[in-house]
Order: sequence, then C-alpha cells, then structure tokens
Amino acid sequence: MKKISILFTMILTSLAVISCATVKEIPQNKTAAQIIQYGQNAVTDNNYKTALYYYEEAINRFGTNPSVYAEAKYEIGHVYIKQHKYENAYKTFKELISLYDYNAGILPAKHKKLAEIGISQIPEKKLHEIEAKLAKEAE
Repeated sequence: MKKISILFTMILTSLAVISCATVKEIPQNKTAAQIIQYGQNAVTDNNYKTALYYYEEAINRFGTNPSVYAEAKYEIGHVYIKQHKYENAYKTFKELISLYDYNAGILPAKHKKLAEIGISQIPEKKLHEIEAKLAKEAE
C-alpha cells in the first residue's frame, strides 16, 4: 500500500510540474490587457518562462501601441529582476528609458519611472559590473 501511495504522489507531482510548464495558446480575440494580465498571473505563480512568453506575445500582437509596448517591456524587465538576470533587466529597462528620449509625448510616463526604479533594484556591485561590461563592449 505504501508503494502505491508513493507512486500516486509521484504521478501527481509530475502532472503538476508538466501543467505548470505548459504555455497555453492565446486566442486571437484576447486584448493586450488580457495577455499582460496572463503574464502577471504567471509571475504570481513564479512561472517566469510563461510570463515572458505572454509579454512577448503582447508586444508581437500590439507592440505598435506605445502604451502596450512600454508596459510589456517594463514587465519583461521586472521578470528578469525576479530571476536575478540583472544584465537582461538592465538592458530592458535602459531600452525602455531611451524610448522616452524620442517619444516622451506618446508614452505613459509611469513606465519610465518604473524602469528607473527597476534599475535601482539591481544590487550596486552587479550594476557597476554590468555598466563596465557594456561600456567595454561599446568601445
């Protein structure tokens, strides 16, 4: 009986892992807000791969809308912070901030501020390493 119980537990655990790792197809009629919400739900569940998929899909479908693009880019940077992928986060946030140099009038101001806050969440030592690396690459 104990062996059956252990086997049953292993099967349930495996199914749970597989179902969490599966990215669901996004119906074409979903709005940008709905897709971004799917991403945020995935972040809440610590399912970062799925969250990135949803945010990238929001950009693919609605990225010509500056507001959607800015929000999805910010959310991507936020996922990278949660994953401790600081260089990816830094690049994503910097890209978003640089968009404001040319498009400040059409982009929602909150995402610039959130990107700046995102950069400030990178540990100082890591931030200096990233900036030095990118400066060297730019030479």
